[in-house]
Formats: sequence, C-alpha cells, structure tokens
Amino acid sequence: MFYGARLLCLNGESNEMAVLYRGDGPGSHWHTHDARVTGFIPKSPGALPSNSRLMNHIARASVGSPYISFSRSFGVARTYALLGPHGVATHANPGYVWEIEVADDTVCRVLDPVIEIAKTLPSPHAGPPYQHDGGPGFLMGLVDPVKMKHLLDAPCVQPLGSAGTPRPGNLSLQRKRWFGHCRDAEVLVLGNVPAAFVRNRYDVTWHLTSREGRRRW
Repeated sequence: MFYGARLLCLNGESNEMAVLYRGDGPGSHWHTHDARVTGFIPKSPGALPSNSRLMNHIARASVGSPYISFSRSFGVARTYALLGPHGVATHANPGYVWEIEVADDTVCRVLDPVIEIAKTLPSPHAGPPYQHDGGPGFLMGLVDPVKMKHLLDAPCVQPLGSAGTPRPGNLSLQRKRWFGHCRDAEVLVLGNVPAAFVRNRYDVTWHLTSREGRRRW
C-alpha cells in the first residue's frame, strides 16, 4: 500500500485501487451492524446528490445524505473508533476500523470533497469570498474548533482609524467544510458499498498495542 492506494496487475496492466478507512466507536451504527455482511449503506440512499448536501454532510453528518464518509488515513479512522455512544473502546468492547477497496466508479462513486466544493467557489470579483480575513491563527481554530475556538472568535484586526464594527474573521461555508475534510483526510462514497468491497475490520482499543508503545492515545 502507498498513500491510500494499491496497484493490481490485471492482464498485464496496472490498475490503481483506492484503499479507504472508516472508524466506528462502541455503540455507533456501523459498530453494531456488520458491514462484512451488509456492506455500507448511506443514511438516505434515495436522496439526490448535490453540493449543498455534500457540504452539510461533511459539516454536520447530515441525516438526509446519500454519501458515506471514509478517510485515506488509518490514524484518523482509528481516532474516531476509540470513542462511541457507549464510551471508550476497550478490549471487552473494541472500536472498529473498516478497510475497503474500490477499483472504479462502476458500482459506487468515490468523490474528493475538495474538487466538489471548488465547483461552488465564487469568482475573485464576487462576494463574499471564501478566504478568511482573520489572523494567521484563525486556521488553527478550524482544525481544532474545540480547543482553539478562541482563535475563531478573536476580533478581526482592521486598519487603524477604520470605522468597521469589531467582528470575528469571515468564515465561509466552503472554507469550513474544506478544512473539516482536510483534517480528516476525508473521501466520500456516493451509493452503496457492497460487502465484497470490505477487506478488513480491525479491532482497536484505547490502549495502543505493544508494538506502538504503552502510552495512551
């Protein structure tokens, strides 16, 4: 495996296989349902895809979504699998990291949210822009909106003598979704993922394995 892809030789030709991960903590839907039997099904398989639904899915895990979230990163998926509605992952009740392989878009479509969101960006001459106008630390607030929320709420620095009303930096819908995607190395799948695409289910617990060390995650 390299950078979330595998190369398979079929009839002498190289064919790239997308390898994606998903983490589900104890008590979550795909922790209590075995995707090796059922495959993955979106919450609203009959909903029509749109950029609005895609962005709401990333930001809010929208119930009315035809998309399923995966990650290119095993580490990100593992983090999500360590905590669920029933608490932290333990040896008695581990979290699960699912691994799937998708060869092409014949059965289900693999979407890069950056490409899809970019289609909605306004012209540089139009407003409001998707760029923020806060300080350089503003982006840290997007990466970790819990611990770094004060950076999102900090007043926007304005020129001396400006009569502008004090306000936080501009946070566009596109930028908020884009950073959520980048933080989680997120990839979306549109449509049902057949059980045959599920290659592995890894059990993970709050304590790291002996090979990774004994420190806490």
